[in-house]
Amino acid sequence: MGVCVLGCRAGSAALARRAHAASAAFVARGASLAVACGGRAWGGCVEADEIARMMRDDGVPASAIVRERCSLDTRDNARFAAALLARRGVSRVLVVTCTWHLPRAVRLFRATGLEVEGCAVDPPSPTPLQKAYWRGREWISSMNEARKPVRIL
Repeated sequence: MGVCVLGCRAGSAALARRAHAASAAFVARGASLAVACGGRAWGGCVEADEIARMMRDDGVPASAIVRERCSLDTRDNARFAAALLARRGVSRVLVVTCTWHLPRAVRLFRATGLEVEGCAVDPPSPTPLQKAYWRGREWISSMNEARKPVRIL
């Protein structure tokens, strides 16, 4: 089994929560591989690199971490991570991301043919405005993704 943690703004509390949850899941599940996803650079720091660093700091062996540094959105996370996993013979993955993002992420990863479980990372005390923003963001993203197939590269 692999653990795939999805990126977001480098240096954010959300990214740290995701990375720490992925590290804990890696150990608890006896995973063989961790995929740190995210190709956006925030302040000169690439999401996947920051995730990999935090996971190493949490005790995940560097040799078990693969960085996926090409994706710019969740659809790309799924496509590029599925290709990395397939090359390593891994067909089961635990996708780690924020609670509000998880349903869409799991759907996209399943569309690549992977056997997928989700690991939701809760934000601390979100406001009603944040919840509304996330719902709207996910709805818009889902509508945009509905027009594009998810293909493994």
